[in-house]
Amino acid sequence: MRRGSDRRTLALDPARIAFLFDGIFSSSDTFLLYICTACLRRNLSTALPRRNSPTAVAPSNAPNAPKLQLRDLTPSDLSYYWDTRIPNESQLSYADKFFTPSRHSPVKLWSASKFRTTPLSSLEPEVAFLGRSNVGKSSLLNAIMGKEMCWTSSKPGRTREMNAFGIGGTKGGESKIVLLDMPGYGKGSRTEWGVEILKYLQGRRQLRRAFILIDSLHGIKKKDEDILMLFRQYAIPHQIILSKVDKVLAKKKKQVKSGASVANVAALRNLLQDLRPIVQPDGRVEGPGALGEILTCSAETPTGPGQFLGISAIRWAILSAAGFDGSVEVKAESIPSSSSVDGAFAAPP
Repeated sequence: MRRGSDRRTLALDPARIAFLFDGIFSSSDTFLLYICTACLRRNLSTALPRRNSPTAVAPSNAPNAPKLQLRDLTPSDLSYYWDTRIPNESQLSYADKFFTPSRHSPVKLWSASKFRTTPLSSLEPEVAFLGRSNVGKSSLLNAIMGKEMCWTSSKPGRTREMNAFGIGGTKGGESKIVLLDMPGYGKGSRTEWGVEILKYLQGRRQLRRAFILIDSLHGIKKKDEDILMLFRQYAIPHQIILSKVDKVLAKKKKQVKSGASVANVAALRNLLQDLRPIVQPDGRVEGPGALGEILTCSAETPTGPGQFLGISAIRWAILSAAGFDGSVEVKAESIPSSSSVDGAFAAPP
């Protein structure tokens, strides 16, 4: 083969390269790529979709498509940040260390079937997790806590009580953060739970943020839209997490273990971008929208010993909501309280 006859020079779209290598290149940079013409013909079918194309959540399984190892996927690959900063490696490591199980963490604090039976307000900051029945909420909480604390089942509506778990406790000390496992809404759930959950979220002064889980493959349903509208109307701080993201990254569970194709990671980004105007409607006439970051996860897709896809970023989001900055542990007493506004919640720092 003659030297120089088997390659072609291409000028690449700067915006596309800046998107793939977020934080390394800018859209003003110029790129030249030398590529084998045979490789070019072979890989044309796996080119990335255009930004303005309709969202495609169906994963691609094109043969020979380059793949990214799951352990190498960063928060900027899996999630979408537009109002907040992407956590760095140091912050993610801090979050994982904070949630490392010990003799005193996690611990189950209480369960309640009615709002009036929940313990009185305490000083520990709380974050709540809720979503449609069978969205993977209990599995996610187990992955976050690093221990099987919540009962999981394929049958919708298994969680029928409010369950509170303490995180970060030490010998003779109180837990630093409280995670709340709320009953699922939708199919298999009790109708009255919607009222009970809203009562709780309105009246719990130490609540810092509610995390609403959405199924990555099925998207936002009518029940989800109703919940999001209520959260905006009552100005309750909330954030979206897409669960079961492995179903977007690959068609079959065993395929995602070998990695995610660049095309499927791009499809996930398109999906997240399409959700932005839904979770933060223009004008926000109903009230403040969700926090400007959408996280994704797969609580049953391991990326290493004791690690699961997207969990570290969610742990960091919990710490941020509770007032921890990754370097100095903020005491619970110093966390700003929303008690100065009756019936409303101040946005977390």
